[in-house]
Amino acid sequence: MFGKRRNFNDLFNMFNDMDSMFNQPFFVKGKTNVEDGNDENGDWHKESFVSDDGMFSVTSIVRTYGNGSPLNHKTKKSSTQIESLKKELERCVEEQNYEKAAELRDQIKKLEVNQDKVAELEKNLNKAIQEQDFETAIKLRDQIKELKG
Repeated sequence: MFGKRRNFNDLFNMFNDMDSMFNQPFFVKGKTNVEDGNDENGDWHKESFVSDDGMFSVTSIVRTYGNGSPLNHKTKKSSTQIESLKKELERCVEEQNYEKAAELRDQIKKLEVNQDKVAELEKNLNKAIQEQDFETAIKLRDQIKELKG
């Protein structure tokens, strides 16, 4: 029932098919509102159902990252971190806080240069954790921290 993505009407029809259990059909009339969009964290799909009498309200939100799966979230997170640092850099320049702006500029450059290396290390870290090779995982974690500054 929950393994496949279904809309609310399908789910309520499934309840109606089980009416022999309840001796009366479970039927709810109402309105469904569907929204799709994307933001800095990826694509999202939102579906809301409200019964006509207001007694039932259900909202479902599904978010996908990168290639359509949550597994690509770490790469997305790195670029999002860089984007947020760039926004903070702009704010510091506007406020004429040049010391902080210089620190942020250096941090952004370091992240951009090391982004591919960090992604590879994170992949190896996940593999080491799955294989329960925790000594290697600790070394990889420390390398990642060093590269991220």
